[in-house]
Order: sequence, then structure tokens, then C-alpha cells
Amino acid sequence: MKRPERWLIVIFIIVLGFRLFFAFQNMNYDYTAYFDIRQIEHISSNGLPVINDELSYGGRTHIFMPVFHYVLGAFDLFLPGAIVFKILPNLFAASLVFIVYLMAKKLTHNDEVSLFAAFVSGFIPAFVAQTVNSVTAYSLAIPLIFLMIYFIMNMSEMRYVKYFALLIFIVPFIHIGTLLLIIGLLFYLVLIRIERLKQKRVELEVILFGTFLVTWIYFLIFKNAFLRHGLSIIWQNAPEAVLSFHFMDISIPGAVFSMGLIPVIGGIYIIYRYLFKETDKNIYLLIGFAVSAGLILWAKLIEPWIGFAFLGIILILLLARAFKLLLNYVNKTKFARHRQVVFWGMVVLVVITSVIPTYMYTAAVMDDVPKETGAFEWLRENTSEDEVVLATVDEGHLLAYFGKKNVADMNFMMIDNPAQRLDAINRLYLTSYKTEAVSLLNEYDVTYIVFSDKAKREYSIDSLRYVDEECFELVYDEDAKVYKSLCRVEEI
Repeated sequence: MKRPERWLIVIFIIVLGFRLFFAFQNMNYDYTAYFDIRQIEHISSNGLPVINDELSYGGRTHIFMPVFHYVLGAFDLFLPGAIVFKILPNLFAASLVFIVYLMAKKLTHNDEVSLFAAFVSGFIPAFVAQTVNSVTAYSLAIPLIFLMIYFIMNMSEMRYVKYFALLIFIVPFIHIGTLLLIIGLLFYLVLIRIERLKQKRVELEVILFGTFLVTWIYFLIFKNAFLRHGLSIIWQNAPEAVLSFHFMDISIPGAVFSMGLIPVIGGIYIIYRYLFKETDKNIYLLIGFAVSAGLILWAKLIEPWIGFAFLGIILILLLARAFKLLLNYVNKTKFARHRQVVFWGMVVLVVITSVIPTYMYTAAVMDDVPKETGAFEWLRENTSEDEVVLATVDEGHLLAYFGKKNVADMNFMMIDNPAQRLDAINRLYLTSYKTEAVSLLNEYDVTYIVFSDKAKREYSIDSLRYVDEECFELVYDEDAKVYKSLCRVEEI
């Protein structure tokens, strides 16, 4: 094994170890992960995902890409859950370092700089924090999307055309995020035309074929959702309040923190240099993806962390070119003998501006993971299947995982007027009026109310103000409080 390959494996082990250090701090998962875990376990037990779901919103149809769940479902047949849900997603996500190394090598033809880029790609704050303890398809989809971009860079060799053609039939069924790939490729074609660069016919044909194929696949899958929701399907039918919440804290410093300061600086420099001074098709390919990710993020079409993850990886690849230019410049000056000092100085800067922020961001996200699930386990063991349980919307998937009907969860597709249910949940946690609370509980047939630490943090309250012994019985009081609703409106 060559020396760069040995170092690449060391980097992979460091990145994977960093991820697993956080993943195993808490044996629970983040709230959205429980939807995916439920689907995976259902696939491993029954061979099919849960499509018609009686537990979510009182009954609904799920539309999602199932390949990721089938992959983990196959492993779930013979491996413990901790390996399937903790290790494998982090293994997929950490594999990005190999792909970034290959792409950086293509851009710079320098092993040292490529290893540097691979290391930085393992510590993108937004990507690490949001995938380290979440069983999300993005942990597999993002590495594969960038692998496809690498294949586009090498279209001069027919084997890469075949590899791309194979993945374009698979990746769209892993996650709808594949649309980012298609939009980025279309921006790339525009840049090529603007700069009047020569383009290989096979490259154009492959891009157009991929565009039409992915568009056709998603049209077939989401046709009914589009007819039901119209243009709101673009935002996955999410209520305005949810969209506003996801984006309310976004600022330029926050965005830089989520991607890493050095990649942002290096990436912006290369974008400027190659848009106004030089030309390079591979750089234009990355710029096309940066523009598409930025516009989609600006339009609030994806969650902020997803956009920052894509942008972060692209900027790291552009940073690799900037770093190569910097080292070449140093070699031409009197400081050439101090080249290694410059290199390791850059590594130290990355540790300060990327690794440390990744640690801080991930630790903060892990603090929001449910510490105990005893209340949900009690509900599964001590209540009937038909009884509806009220919890925060973030805990909706957790309720369904434990076999309980929820009022609402974070999957809004194929739901009519989800904002109404979210408003009802908010009022049930914040109201001081027992009559209003009982009326809403009756309206949604709610029998039990979960008052957890999550609810306390989210609503900044210490107790449900309308609860009394007459209409609400405290049936569980350990890691959370569970109340049983006893009254009807006419009884008050």
C-alpha cells in the first residue's frame, strides 16, 4: 500500500472514530430518526415499508425513497441494532473522505493537498452534527452524489460513463436530494455555454439523460402528492411556521460556522478567480453545484443543514485548488524551505475553524436527543392500540415507533392543512384554560398527554397550567409526566 493510501485510511479512522464517539454517548437517536428506524425494522420483519400508516396523523399515506431503508433492513436481519443504526450510517457518511480525496486529486494532482481536503471533509460542522446520530438517507446519498460528480469529471473514460449510468438508476431512490445533482449539472451546462468551452458529446448526453430520467422518476412517485398539494410540494407541504423556525437563526456568521471558515474563504477565492480570470471545466462543474445549492437554500427548498453540507463539501474541493496555488506560490519565493510550515499551519487553522466548531455543534445537537424513553415504553405497554397520545410534533415519530397514534409529526406530505394540527398542539401546551384544552383533546380523540423535557424546553414552561385532578390523572411520573384525559367538554 502506498503512503497516501495509508494516510487516507488513518483519516477515515479518525473521522469515523470522532462520529462514533458522539453516537454512542446516548443509545437513543434524534427525533426524526425514529421514522427511519421504524421503516427499516418493518422491512426486515415483513419485507415491505409502512406505506399506509394508521399511527401518524390518525391515518395517512407515506411517500418516500425506500432504497436506504432496504439496505439497512438487509443488515438488520443478522446484525444488532446498535451496529445497523449507529455504525453503518456513520460508516457511509465517513466514506466521503475517500471520494473527496479522489476529486481533490483530480483537481490538484497533488497527494498532500488531496489528503488535506479529505481530512477537512470529515469535519464539516453541519454534516457531522446532523448525521452522527440520525438514521438519515443523506448519510449515504451525499457521498454517492459526489461520487457521481467525480464520474462526470472523468467522462473521457467510458467506464466512468457506465458507472454514472448505473448510479443514476439507484441514487434517485435513496433520497430526493438527487435533484440537487441534476440542478447543479444544469447550471454547469450554462457556465460551459457562457464561457464557450468545448464539451464532449458523451458528457452532454449523459447529463441530459440523467436529467430526464430523474425528473420522470420523481414525477411518477410524487404525481399524487403534486395533484394534492400543488406547488407547496416543493416545500414538502411544511407549514409556514415550520419553515420559519428552521431558517430563523440563519445568518452569515452562522452559515460560515456550519461550513468552516477556511473552506469558505478558499472556495470564494477560487470562484472569483475562475469566473473572471481563468477557465477550468472541473471548477465550473463545482461552481454550478455551489450556485444550485445556494439558490435552493435561499428559496428555503431544503433544510439549512443540508444546503450547508453540500456547499461545505464543494467549498472544500475548491479550497484544495486554492491551497495548491498557495503552495506553488510559496515554492517560488524565499520561503520555499518553509513549505511544510505553511502546510501544517493550514492544518492547524482547519482544526481551529472546522474541527473545534464541529465538536461544539455536534455536542449541542446531541443535547437535544431524548435521554430517556421510559414514558413512551410505558404507553406502549399500558395503553390500547386505538388510543391517541399528544406529544410535541418532534416527538410524533417517537410515538409511532412505540406503536402509539400521534396527533402530528414532522412528515407533512399527503396531509391536509397540517398547520391546523400544529396550532392545536401549541395551544394544548400553552393554554391556561381547561375548557379550551379539553375541547381540543376531544376534537383529536386524545386520551393521554406526554409532558417531557422536550416540551419544557420547546415551550419554556414547567407545567401544563390547565391540569387538575378533576379532569387529568397523572399515570406516569418518572423521566416525563403522562396524564390521562378524563373529561368531555359537556362535563366541565
